[in-house]
Amino acid sequence: MGSTPFHISRSRYGPNLRILCAALLIGLVVGALGLFLPVEMAARTIRGKLHADQASGSIVVVAVDDPSVAELGPWPWPRDQIGQIVGKLRAAGAKQIHLDIDLSSPGKPAEDAALEDALRAAKGHVSLSSRLLVDMVAGTQADTRPLPRFTRHATMANTNLWVDRDSKIWAHPYALELATGVMPSLASLLSGVQGNEGAQFPLDYAIDVRSVPVVSARDIAKGRWDSKIVAGRKVIVAQTSTGAEHYFMPGYALVPAAFFHVIAAETLIAGRPIALGWMPPLILAGMIAAIFLTLRNRTHARIVLAGGYGLFLIGPIFLEHHHIFPDIMASLVTMTVVAVVHLYKNLRRAYHVRGTTNSISGLPNLNALRQREEAALGTLVVARIQNFAEITTALPQEYERELVEQITSRFSFGTTGAAIYQADEGIFIWVAQTQNDEMLIEQLNGLHALFRSPVIVSAQLVDVTVTFGLGNDSSRPLMQRVSSALVAADEAAKEGLRCATFDPATLEDAQWKLSLLGRLDQAIERGEIWVAYQPKIDLANDRIIGAEALARWKHPEKGEIFPSQFIVAAERSGRIENLTAHVLDSAVGLAARINRSGYTFSIAVNLSARLLDKPGLIGMVEQTLARHALPAGLLILEVTETTAMASQSESFANLERLSAMGVQLSIDDYGTGLSTLEYLKKIPAGEIKIDRSFVGMLDKSQGDRIMVHSTIQLAHSLGRKVVAEGVENAATLAELRRMQCDFVQGYHTGRPMPAPALINQLPVNARETAA
Repeated sequence: MGSTPFHISRSRYGPNLRILCAALLIGLVVGALGLFLPVEMAARTIRGKLHADQASGSIVVVAVDDPSVAELGPWPWPRDQIGQIVGKLRAAGAKQIHLDIDLSSPGKPAEDAALEDALRAAKGHVSLSSRLLVDMVAGTQADTRPLPRFTRHATMANTNLWVDRDSKIWAHPYALELATGVMPSLASLLSGVQGNEGAQFPLDYAIDVRSVPVVSARDIAKGRWDSKIVAGRKVIVAQTSTGAEHYFMPGYALVPAAFFHVIAAETLIAGRPIALGWMPPLILAGMIAAIFLTLRNRTHARIVLAGGYGLFLIGPIFLEHHHIFPDIMASLVTMTVVAVVHLYKNLRRAYHVRGTTNSISGLPNLNALRQREEAALGTLVVARIQNFAEITTALPQEYERELVEQITSRFSFGTTGAAIYQADEGIFIWVAQTQNDEMLIEQLNGLHALFRSPVIVSAQLVDVTVTFGLGNDSSRPLMQRVSSALVAADEAAKEGLRCATFDPATLEDAQWKLSLLGRLDQAIERGEIWVAYQPKIDLANDRIIGAEALARWKHPEKGEIFPSQFIVAAERSGRIENLTAHVLDSAVGLAARINRSGYTFSIAVNLSARLLDKPGLIGMVEQTLARHALPAGLLILEVTETTAMASQSESFANLERLSAMGVQLSIDDYGTGLSTLEYLKKIPAGEIKIDRSFVGMLDKSQGDRIMVHSTIQLAHSLGRKVVAEGVENAATLAELRRMQCDFVQGYHTGRPMPAPALINQLPVNARETAA
C-alpha cells in the first residue's frame, strides 16, 4: 500500500507536471538569457519611484558644470587651479576629496608641482581616479593611473562604470582587478563598504539623484559659496558639463557619470544590498504554479494564481525598501505560461465531445479509442477487473469514481504515460508502444503484483482481481483487437495466469497449434531450440559469476516462439524432460568450457515441477555433469517456490539426493507462494531468488522494499544466498546493494544472450578458452 498515494498523484497530475516543467524551463531560459531585461529594469524603476528615498547628504558633488567652464575656461583646468580648489575644500573641513581628473600624463611643471603640494598638504585625505581601458579591437587593456608624484600623496579608486546591453547602468563593482592589484571602486571607497573583487551590487535608483548636494566649482574658485556645505562630508570634484560622459539613469534620462558613483556609494551607505537574482523567485513561482495546477477547486486555484501575481508585483516594493533586489520577470513568465496553457487545456476540455468520456470516472471511453485508431500501432493491453461487477454492486454509486481512480493509478505504473481507456464492466485498455514483448509481460507482472494489496475506497479495503490480455497484431482493426485481447484476459483468468496473448496467427494456423509438440522434438534435433544466457552478477565485486540458462525457439517460418507457449505445452504433455535435458546439456557444456580456463563460473537451469518426482532425474543430472566434467557444485537447479513448498515424498527425496550430490538448489520466484520459515529450513536450497514482481517495484513501493530487505536478512540468517531477478534500472540496483543482496540478474545488468555474447563479457583468458 505504500506506493499507492504516490501513484495517484502521478496519474492525476502527470500532464500538469509536464506543463509545470515546460513553464519552468521557459523561465530558466528567460532568467539565464535576460530576455526581458528592459522590462525587468523598467519595473524596478517604477517601484523605485513608489518609495523614493533622499540621499544621505554625506557626499557632495563639486560640479565642473557649463557655467564653470564658461567662466573659468575649458576643462581640464590648470592643475595649480585644481590644487587651489583642493586647498579651499580642505580648509572648509571636507572629510575626503576625490578628484575625478585624468592625471596620467605630465602637465606644466609648475602646475604639477602646485597640485602635488596641495595633495601633500591634504595628508592622505584626497583620492584619485584610475580607470581600466579596453581596446575592443586589439583585445588589450590599459590602466590609466595618475603619475607617481601624485599617487604617493593620495588614495586610489577605480571609476569604471559597467554599462549593460540596454545602455543603462544597473550594477556596480565593489573592486576591480588591475595590473597593479585589486583596487576598490570609488563607491566602495566613499561608503567604506568593502566587497570581493569582481563582485557587483545593484544600484538603488529609488534614491533621488536630485537630492545629492551639489556646489558649482566656479563658486568655490571665486569664493561665492557657503563652506558649511562640505564641512565633515566627502566630496567628488568632477566634470558635469556638456562635454562630460553622460549615461541614461532610469527616470532621469541623461545624467553625468559622476552621479552614478554617488548613487552607488549612497546605495552602500543605506545598507549592503542583496542581489536576490531570478532563481529564488523562480523557485517560488514554481511552487505557486504547482499549487495552482494541483488544486481541483477552480476558485481556490484562481485565488492562488492571483495571489502569486500580487506577490511578485507588490512584494519587490517592500524587498527593495530593505535593500533586497529580486528579478521577477522569469517568475512572471513561468506563471503566465502555466496560466495560459492551463486555460487552453480547459477550453479544449470544455469543447471535447462528451461521448468520448466515461460519465462516472471521466476517463476516455471506447469512442475516444476509436477516434485514435490510426495511432494505435503498438501492443494493445486489456486489463479485466474480474470482480468489478461484484465490487460496484457492494459499493454506493458515488464511490465508483474513487474506485476507478485507485485502479488506474496503479495501472499507470506500467503504462509509461499511455492513455488509459475505460469500457464497461471493469475493462481498461491502453496501447503499449513497445516492440519488446518480454519486457511488456514483465511490466504487467509488476502491475499484477501491485493488486496483491487491496485498494482503499471510502476507508474500505477492497480486493481487486485483475488479468491482462494482449493483442499485438497491429494489422487488424482496433476494435477487433480489443475483443481478441479481452478474450485473452478471460482465458488467463480461467488458466490461473496473470496475462495471456491473443495470437491471430495461431488461430489461422490450427495445424501448427495441433502439431506444436511434435515440432518441438524436431526443433531440438534441428538446433532450432537454442539456449540464451542471462548473466548473474556478484554485487560484492561486480563480477559475472554465472548465468541462468533459458530456452529459446526460433522457428524458420514462424520466427521467435514465446517460451510461455512451448514450455507450458511441453509440461502439460509430459515432454518437458527432453527439453530440459537439451538445455541442461548445453548449459553444463558451456560452464565446463569456461571453468577449464580457471575462471569459476556457475550455471543455473530451471527444473520443472513435472520432473521433480521422476526417477530418472538424478541419473540425467549425474550423466550430464560427468559427460562435461563439471563439478556438481557449479550447477544450480532452480525450482519454483510453489513447487518446493508442495514437494513431498519422492519429490522431496530427489531434492535431498541432488543436494547430497553437491548440486546447488535455488528457490525461484520467492515471495509469490505461501512462504514459511518452516519450509525454508526444510528445503535443502542454498539460494533464494526473489521474484521480479517485488524487485521491479523496489524503487516505488515501500512495502516491496520492506519485503525484499526482510527476505535478504532472513536468508542470510539461515546461511542462504539471495538473488534478485528483474533488476531493470540503476536505482533498483543501488537499493539492492544497500540491502547487501548477494547476486542480481536483469535487463540493467545483462539481457539474455547467446553463448558467444556471454563469453565476450568474460575476462580475456576465460574468453579464449571457452571460445
